[in-house]
Amino acid sequence: MPFFLKHYFDPDWDPAKLKPEEQADGSVDHHERQFVKNVAAGELIAEWIPVEEAGEDLDERFVSEEKSFPAGKGTGIKRKFPDKLFAAVDGYVCYKEGRILVRNPLTVHSDIDYHTGNVDFVGNVVVEGSVRSGFTVEAANVRINDQVEGASITARGSLDCRGGVKGGKKALLKTGKDMKLAFCEYATLLSGGDIMIKGALMHSNVYAGKRLAVGGRLTGGSICAYDYIYVGGQLGGGMDTDTSLVLGYKPLLLFTDQRYNMRIKGLHEDIACFEKALNKGEEFRAEYEPRLESARRELELLKTMKVKLWDGIYATERLDECRVLVPGMVKPGVEICIGSAYYKVNDFLEDVFFYHDNGEVKIGASSGKNKK
Repeated sequence: MPFFLKHYFDPDWDPAKLKPEEQADGSVDHHERQFVKNVAAGELIAEWIPVEEAGEDLDERFVSEEKSFPAGKGTGIKRKFPDKLFAAVDGYVCYKEGRILVRNPLTVHSDIDYHTGNVDFVGNVVVEGSVRSGFTVEAANVRINDQVEGASITARGSLDCRGGVKGGKKALLKTGKDMKLAFCEYATLLSGGDIMIKGALMHSNVYAGKRLAVGGRLTGGSICAYDYIYVGGQLGGGMDTDTSLVLGYKPLLLFTDQRYNMRIKGLHEDIACFEKALNKGEEFRAEYEPRLESARRELELLKTMKVKLWDGIYATERLDECRVLVPGMVKPGVEICIGSAYYKVNDFLEDVFFYHDNGEVKIGASSGKNKK
């Protein structure tokens, strides 16, 4: 009696021959090409069924008189279900040299671009090329050997970007744990752990859940770290470059507040636009009055949420361990907040550290250097 091996993945999957995903309206999304088929440990990936039950799925390549699975690494069979093949680990499923494999990590031997589409993987990802603007990578741990452009990278664990980040004011990098970058410019960084940047950090918004260390220059942007910032080279770009440092509060909560502020600003603009339209005459009332009321309700809700958020932010305050350490030079114009204490640098400083003491930000000199 012949049997058919039914697959719960595409047995002909080839990363070099991907097609864009078709939308419900018939259009295609060139960013989505279903680069891999994710499977979780214990998930069914193939099974033997009688040929007559195959219907339109019947493929003569997978018809056999014997129910012998082409099982490879990362797969397994359960005693209770001898006709079913399961994933033994989290990963992606594919054929390799005639065997069904579940593999982890996933290595992308190219750039992440229109040839691959976005990558969303249950395990670890290694990108041997760059991640181009407009594309996303989501995985457990991520390593990128070349650059990140204006892309979105989410690592539930850690991120290692060996080629640096040229974000073009669009890049968003998020990690649950640590983040390591060769350099970074014009990007937003969010980390649940430490952020370590070998070279320069320029004109970026940074939220480090623990500590931030920059080997080169830190110039421009808004920088938040829970308790420690180290800048080996130069801090600040002079009076014409806004560089602000905030320590002592949970940075991810401060990021949430920043998102609230952006939405509140947008709602104020919407409300002004709707009120202007209503003033033009009664014929606009049916369209704009409900939108105006909806915007006002959302605005009041966000204001309430901001108050509760800041109660939570103040509850995370930890000031005694906060330090900003700069063995190199600090330029005038840098603003430093440790908790509610504020200090603006008005002179050139060298080899100093900033700390919190008795409600103030104070300066300590490691070797007594102080330039004017």
